[in-house]
Amino acid sequence: MTRLICLIWGHAVDNRVFLAEGRACTRCGTTLLRDDPAPARIGHTLSCFLSHHTYEPVGARDGHMEYACVRCGHPLLFPLDADPYSERDRFQKRVRYACGLSGHHVHRVGERNGGVEYACHCGHSFVHQPDRRSLVRHPLACVLLGHWVSFVRPRGTFSEYACITCGHPFLFAQVTTRQLRLRWIKAPAEPVPQRHVS
Repeated sequence: MTRLICLIWGHAVDNRVFLAEGRACTRCGTTLLRDDPAPARIGHTLSCFLSHHTYEPVGARDGHMEYACVRCGHPLLFPLDADPYSERDRFQKRVRYACGLSGHHVHRVGERNGGVEYACHCGHSFVHQPDRRSLVRHPLACVLLGHWVSFVRPRGTFSEYACITCGHPFLFAQVTTRQLRLRWIKAPAEPVPQRHVS
């Protein structure tokens, strides 16, 4: 049944589980996101979309500060001089539904990986977009069916993926050698959600 749900909805992702167990669908257990060119279909994380994302800083780049959701990997990108979260190590933020409905009014961040990256004032970014865009909308296929993502590049302790349809980026955690060693030394400070494989 879980494989059927993933076939219809897309695979489930959770950075907390990825850090503890490696990258596999948290619903059906299929190994995915192996940092290769093969696209993987991921579904929307409704708990983040309907409630809020929980963000932690990733780092500064291209005159912007970047954050990633600790659960679904959704990034935020704000200009360094206009970052409303610069004093926080962790914060919660709801989705800005107005941008989702009417489109994201974006500014150019820079060129990279064969395309242009843009970011909205709400923090949502898009990569691999054609040049000279000022409004980016989510295609209906991505809204209804999730995102077909492919590997873009490694980014510190994350791997960046982007939807091949709309350019929506994601930052997925990867287990480092140091984290693997620490697992054997001490138990996690807080419980990690488990995969729901049946």
